[in-house]
Amino acid sequence: MKKHLIYVIVLIIALLPASSCNKDKGGSGLKAVFSYVADGYKVSFTNFSENAKEYSWDFGDGSGQTSTSRSPQHVFTKKGDFLVSLTAKNGNETKEFKDTVSVIGPNIRIDGDFTDWQYVPYNTVNDGAYTSSIRAVKAFASADQIYIYLEGGADMKMEILDIYMDSDNNPATGFATWYYPVGSGADFLLEGSPTGGWGDVFAHQGDPSAFSWAPVASFADVMNFSGLKTVSGKNIIEFSIKKSVLGSVSGAVNVGLVESTSGWAEIGQIPAAKQATSKFLQIQL
Repeated sequence: MKKHLIYVIVLIIALLPASSCNKDKGGSGLKAVFSYVADGYKVSFTNFSENAKEYSWDFGDGSGQTSTSRSPQHVFTKKGDFLVSLTAKNGNETKEFKDTVSVIGPNIRIDGDFTDWQYVPYNTVNDGAYTSSIRAVKAFASADQIYIYLEGGADMKMEILDIYMDSDNNPATGFATWYYPVGSGADFLLEGSPTGGWGDVFAHQGDPSAFSWAPVASFADVMNFSGLKTVSGKNIIEFSIKKSVLGSVSGAVNVGLVESTSGWAEIGQIPAAKQATSKFLQIQL
């Protein structure tokens, strides 16, 4: 009985390598897998697939952009978690690998180096060339700051800037400014000189038709401005606003910006104002 048991064990051991060899010969050893590194909105993928001859990428962001490169780069247009899939192919055999890619957005610094805005999309661009005042806006929100980047022409000097801000997404509350008649509801007014070093944040009081404001903070306490620079024929400035000065905010805030000279002569607005269809631009938080 003992000899018979030993014979069975030896027979099983002898058959194992043969079975393994037969399995290897029957398949290609195809494998799909990747890793990634996110730099702001730009994500670089590294493909570790094995025995593949073709690749297909779906970046899961609704952009419709795909890739057949082995290790592509992709620029996402917003922060969030995206389910990215890689399909590796060898002849008629395919393998798929999926992973969640977390995009937290750029690391914006208010330092006058605007390269960290490279992959942030424009929120709005007014019609016309860069020949006058404020024309284009980019914005990004972190956990505690709202960052804004402004472009304009030669007249954009940021001597005086008014920022009307709807912080509660309720057009029935706050000031109903005639600049933006489509439900503005500005709860706050940020008014001052980014280049002159003065300004205050005001909270609206009373009826929506009343231009009535109470100061709540100074620019120096809650805002940070870069210098105004000319880059490739465009005047550019960036600045940040502490979210805490706006109270409890979530989802989005809506803003309209008006630029004036030091003599309070109005020279530009963004988005385009004073039209029946004019409304605030929205910044996602």
